[in-house]
Amino acid sequence: MKPINATEIRNSYTKFILHFVFLSLFSIFCIYLFFAASDYEYILLDKKVKETEKLSYLRKDINTNFDLILVRLKELAQYRDYNANEMSKQSILLGDIQTANNRIKDLIVKETIPGLSFDLYRKLNNNVGAMADLQDSLIQSRGDIQRYKERINDCQRANQSAAKKIRNGIYGR
Repeated sequence: MKPINATEIRNSYTKFILHFVFLSLFSIFCIYLFFAASDYEYILLDKKVKETEKLSYLRKDINTNFDLILVRLKELAQYRDYNANEMSKQSILLGDIQTANNRIKDLIVKETIPGLSFDLYRKLNNNVGAMADLQDSLIQSRGDIQRYKERINDCQRANQSAAKKIRNGIYGR
């Protein structure tokens, strides 16, 4: 047998204890990092959920305004006659459409997240604005046509009345 060297044993025990302490501290540090990463992951997930909810509410608000525009356009399509009451209702409906369209435009401008859906919302918003302008122009044109029609009917009645008076001899011989 080999003789036991006390200094070798002490050095071996010291190395063992230092390695054991170092590995234990390293294990504790790894466990701490695991839980810290888990907490950080929850923070990131919570932030992502809040962002998603915000986008969801934004899209819901935009879709609600588009639904309002669609309802107003359907109501607007029901008016056919030209009178003051219907013209007033049509202008109110057009005002509602333009107000909802401006709200959508404001919501889209505030949103800075790029995405294809927001590009689609921008295009729809521009198309609704153009359609509302065309509808307003059509209503004005229809009003102009109706006024011209009334003037022509007035002229025709005046001409018929004059022709009748001439035939009856009031202005005649």
